[in-house]
Amino acid sequence: MVELIRISHLSFSYGKRTVLSKLNLSIGKGEFVGIIGPVGSGKSTLLFTMNGVIPHLISGNLEGQVIVCGMDTRKTKVSELSKTVGIVLQDPNSQIFSLRVWEEVAFALQNRGLPREEIERRVMKYLRLFGLASMKDQNPNNLSEGQKQKLTIASTLAMEPEIILLDEPSSNLDFGSSAELYRILRGLNREGRTIIVVEHDTEMLLDNVKRILVVKDGSIKLDGPPKKVLSNPAIERYGLKVPCLLRKNLGYPKVNK
Repeated sequence: MVELIRISHLSFSYGKRTVLSKLNLSIGKGEFVGIIGPVGSGKSTLLFTMNGVIPHLISGNLEGQVIVCGMDTRKTKVSELSKTVGIVLQDPNSQIFSLRVWEEVAFALQNRGLPREEIERRVMKYLRLFGLASMKDQNPNNLSEGQKQKLTIASTLAMEPEIILLDEPSSNLDFGSSAELYRILRGLNREGRTIIVVEHDTEMLLDNVKRILVVKDGSIKLDGPPKKVLSNPAIERYGLKVPCLLRKNLGYPKVNK
């Protein structure tokens, strides 16, 4: 497998607070990786080191090295990395700034200088994919939070980056929309895209991703296939949820609602 991301001895701190600690990680082309961990474990920070937001836009003390598609993130501008790495943030309002849904998806494509016909094709393709085509002339501020989240995802996917990073993408979506999102992501993964998603919903990850990383105290504690990782007794000690299907198969006591 071709290695796309190599992280070596990575540490990052905000002032005196250490967020990542001597972390090592390799991710290959075509992987679909889920990242889980308790609140404050360093999951989102790890994502931001992969697209250059750390160290270029978020300051702190960074040690070690992050290489993405042969580019050293310390030495490569975020604008250059964004051609290869797309990211979807947890809060859609932090990524939306256009006055029309259509323009939001088209904006970055126009900045890349793509032909008008290609821009129109991609915009409508990804709006349809997320059920937003009929809203293309609406102001994004009038959309629901779930629709805004779909719009930010559509805008990122329209760039067709080789690597797609998502930070809690299902946090504003209902179960049906979350399931549909992961169906779309699986399709993109089958086409060869590398997908890395920070997620709190272990149920959703179980049958969708190919690999799970458990991050705690700024380091990777577990790394492997979803069923193996999520069946590990340490999962609950880390404050994470064992999926219902695995609880039943492993003989866990029934959880009273």
